Amino acid sequence: MEKKEKNSTMKSNLYFLRLIHRASPGRIPMAMTVVFFKSVSNFLFDVYLIRYIVNGLQTGLSFRSTALFLLAVAGYHALVCLLENYYTEIFVPSSDLAISGYLHKLVFAKAKEVELACFENPAFYNKYVKATGELAKRSGQLLSTVTSIVRCVFLLLATSFLIFVIDPLLIVFAVLPTVMNLLLGKYQNNLRHEHSVKMKEIGRKRDYVNRTFYLADYAKEMRLTQLYKVMFRRLDETIKEMKAQIDKDGFRLACFGYLFMAVSDIVVYLGTILYAAFRTLVSGTMLFGDCVVVINTINSTMQAMQAMSGILVRFQGHALYINDLRHFLEHESTIPDVETAADAPRKASLSLNHVSFCYDGQTKNALSDINLTLRHGEKVALVGHNGAGKTTLIKLILRLYDPTEGEVTLSDIPIKDLRLGSYRERFGAVFQDYRVFSLSVTDNVLLKGNITDEERVIALNGMEKSGILPKVETLPFGADTVLTKEFDSNGAVLSGGECQKIAIARVFAKDCEFIIMDEPTSALDPIAEYEMYEAMKEVCRDKTVIFISHRLSSATLADRVYLMEEGRIAEEGTHAELLEKNGKYADMWRKQAEKYAEEATIR
Repeated sequence: MEKKEKNSTMKSNLYFLRLIHRASPGRIPMAMTVVFFKSVSNFLFDVYLIRYIVNGLQTGLSFRSTALFLLAVAGYHALVCLLENYYTEIFVPSSDLAISGYLHKLVFAKAKEVELACFENPAFYNKYVKATGELAKRSGQLLSTVTSIVRCVFLLLATSFLIFVIDPLLIVFAVLPTVMNLLLGKYQNNLRHEHSVKMKEIGRKRDYVNRTFYLADYAKEMRLTQLYKVMFRRLDETIKEMKAQIDKDGFRLACFGYLFMAVSDIVVYLGTILYAAFRTLVSGTMLFGDCVVVINTINSTMQAMQAMSGILVRFQGHALYINDLRHFLEHESTIPDVETAADAPRKASLSLNHVSFCYDGQTKNALSDINLTLRHGEKVALVGHNGAGKTTLIKLILRLYDPTEGEVTLSDIPIKDLRLGSYRERFGAVFQDYRVFSLSVTDNVLLKGNITDEERVIALNGMEKSGILPKVETLPFGADTVLTKEFDSNGAVLSGGECQKIAIARVFAKDCEFIIMDEPTSALDPIAEYEMYEAMKEVCRDKTVIFISHRLSSATLADRVYLMEEGRIAEEGTHAELLEKNGKYADMWRKQAEKYAEEATIR
């Protein structure tokens, strides 16, 4: 079992070193070169030079020989300093950027692939947060650990040989703390890892409080309500929880540290001094230079051996993190994008056949036995109260989730058999919780990589159809103006309705066959809503459109209306048919009409 753990530790660290090498091929060889020459320099200065001079004084070595040796050591050290400064100040910062960029792209690319359910799973999400949170520093820490072990190996070989030449018995003094550290280190490291994981879980609560104070999304509530008091209370509770965890684990960690320090400081170091002093002052069998070197090098050797065992413990710590990273990067999505699968057909009808769905960890279905077909070019409205299952249904249509039962087909082809990227390209969607990004207006509309002049024109057309273009034309740099002021003091801050028009422009600018509008007019005033629907009639003439809205005015544009209730389709038909049926839909329509009439009277 222990051998398997060692193999796992070694494999995990080698896996991460391979990633570092791919990102910056010269980093590891350069680091090894620098640490080797630096270690030789340190040995000459800290160990051998003292012995050479003191023994030379005692044995009558000539000044000329001493001076030549010192000049040679100084010249070598000057060259090493030049190499080390180039490596530290020029090579490493550039290499760190390359490594950080490569690793973050690797993680972000995987984050884009994994199914949405993973982000709703706390255990998986914790691994993702840990993977992204430590990427930048962990690569540097692992490289530091690797160079430390090379430095320690060289120091051990050099000093052990020198000590062995002086007195072989002295090696015993250096081995004792190493054995202690190996015995205690494994348990200490596991305890530290468990403590770190628990602290991170608690720390997420503190991070949430932090976000509420610096994100613009919460700024209004923070100032208009007593939300800050609630958050202060939450922060106090979190700090108490973290302190309790520190108190619980800190005592055990302190005990491990005390045992090790007692052995190394008292038994080994003082014992070595007494032994060397006896041989020099009493028996006269050791030169003064050798005595000085023994006292210095036994401490260095002991520290190197302790460091070696500590480094092994650090490798175990790295492995625990790397295992989390590998678990994330090697996660096989339950909704994979198979490149060899067929492309989604065009001008297709979409069908849900006896579809049911239940979220992980829930016992009650969010959707039950849904049957509906969307024909090409048809306009469909999904209506119902909050929690009726409308948004969940859209997630299944977009294949953000797969049904628990039943299947979704496109022109009678199960969407599982279609290339995921090709299938999703057929859709344009405006979600209720849409976002605008700190990018230019054009980038916010197109949401793609390199943009051609032709695509800029398409983006402007989309803005015109959504009604946001007149506003965009008043901005300092037009469509090139950055939204939000987070990174640009000249950035534009749009109103909620204007941001929603940006989100709608994305759909109008995309060459898609299915358009999904989840509460598309929630932030628009009635006039803007009317203009948007009029534009949609023209733009979406040959497209399949799904409206989700609490405002039933969108249902008048639909060819068919589905009223959802508790995850089921309660009523379906045209707007007129459902009014004539005088059921739940008709009741909702009348209540909304009365509400709007009252608001109009008040105005």
